[in-house]
Amino acid sequence: MPAPLLSYMTSQDLLVSIEGVNCFIPGDATRPLALRDICWQVKKGCHTAIFGPNGAGKSCLLRLLAGELWPAGGRILWRGAEGMEGSPLAGRALCALVSPATQEGWQRRGPQMTGLELMLASLGEAAFGASKELCTARASEMAENLGCACLLGERLASLSQGQLRLLILAAALARKPELLLLDECLDGLDAQSRSRFSVALAAYAERGTVILASHRPKQTPPWCLGRAWIRNGRLLAYEPESAPCAARAEPASPKRADFLSAGKGNGLNAEPLFELVKVNVFVERQKVLHDISWRWLNGEHWRISGPNGSGKSTFLRLLAGDEFAAAGGAFRRFLPSLGREAESLEEIRRGVRLVSDLSQALYGYALTGLELVCTGLDNSIGLYREFSAQEKAQARELLEFFFPEASGQGKAAQLASKSIRRMSTGELRRVFLARALMGGPDVLLLDEPCSGLDAESRERYLEALERLAASGSGPLMAFVSHEPEDAPGCCVREARLESGRLLVIS
Repeated sequence: MPAPLLSYMTSQDLLVSIEGVNCFIPGDATRPLALRDICWQVKKGCHTAIFGPNGAGKSCLLRLLAGELWPAGGRILWRGAEGMEGSPLAGRALCALVSPATQEGWQRRGPQMTGLELMLASLGEAAFGASKELCTARASEMAENLGCACLLGERLASLSQGQLRLLILAAALARKPELLLLDECLDGLDAQSRSRFSVALAAYAERGTVILASHRPKQTPPWCLGRAWIRNGRLLAYEPESAPCAARAEPASPKRADFLSAGKGNGLNAEPLFELVKVNVFVERQKVLHDISWRWLNGEHWRISGPNGSGKSTFLRLLAGDEFAAAGGAFRRFLPSLGREAESLEEIRRGVRLVSDLSQALYGYALTGLELVCTGLDNSIGLYREFSAQEKAQARELLEFFFPEASGQGKAAQLASKSIRRMSTGELRRVFLARALMGGPDVLLLDEPCSGLDAESRERYLEALERLAASGSGPLMAFVSHEPEDAPGCCVREARLESGRLLVIS
């Protein structure tokens, strides 16, 4: 039986008490429990890092702590003004949560908001009754500390994923919560932004408490000494033994050295797929890309690097046909599947596919995994026709390609019938990649696709891309990432964007 509420009120260090909690994902009560028999006491100053594979329940646990999920069994209590309280409103006052879902929520509901308006809205939730002047001062101070004060006047729609993540982190710190919950918060940030955030987070940790979930143990701050693991919805105080990986029937994926020895492109006689001459791009009436001249030859795979806000995502959207070159520049796309230059936006979008955090965040339809993959045939947002048995079979083959894990009836089969709104971030990343390959595109553009993936999922993701590249029948790739080890070995050509200007490195 849970201990009486009165006994908790005597511990001034206790922030949250979770007692035998089971939890479903909202609207998904027919599915297995997302969290099982969770018992945990979160105390002041006990900073904790939580590890576990995709789909284990890390994000659900942080949402439970933040008062966003309600237990299906057991109880959760938060430190409130009058002691430990059972209302989720107490949790929302106590905590600030930063997660991929938080970012997606802002992208969906407030693309025309400015950075300052985002921070003021976030502060208003925590500092009810505080004056606008006070909230503005707190927002400006924290944005200055994180080096993103220049973003306060920008609309969210014009920001890169990394810039938006930095603003949301600044808003969370400006709230001065007693408990700060961070879910894969460093993904998408460049080295300079990570350094600034680490300094600000260390200062916060001296007076507040941090619970962070991460797939990258090396990014755990040295002052965060607590460790916990989640496996199959259960919270563990020790690291569980990893399940043995099933032997793979496929040969080992080629390494970067193998692709380097094969040469870059097909030589001087290779046909340019993309050719840009003095191209400029404007977003929200601001010039984002400056005087870009670049050739992408048939047979090449590229890695595109650069700091947050340098124009990487805009550059990929330009290649995909989602942004347009300003008058005065020249841009041609030759697609091998057409045997000629693409002449219409429809032809471009059939031959060039973009996978990004933004496209995932803004996908507003609650489809199953199989339905989402099938939409890749038309590169459509949502379902607009019935798909044939042959088309569905192709979609299932791609799901099996990216989800070779054996799990009950098979991971791929489970995800085929599962709503994309019930998938973990890592699962959805791979499903969107399968969608992009439907119909056999010529070019695949990948914008930070490994963010949110655990180590095993990253390995499988990159292995699959390398097998596609080595087969000679897959699409050519351009890959954007801040982590060099996240790029597949086939990306032997590299270009870097700085302040909207492109420099070819190799």
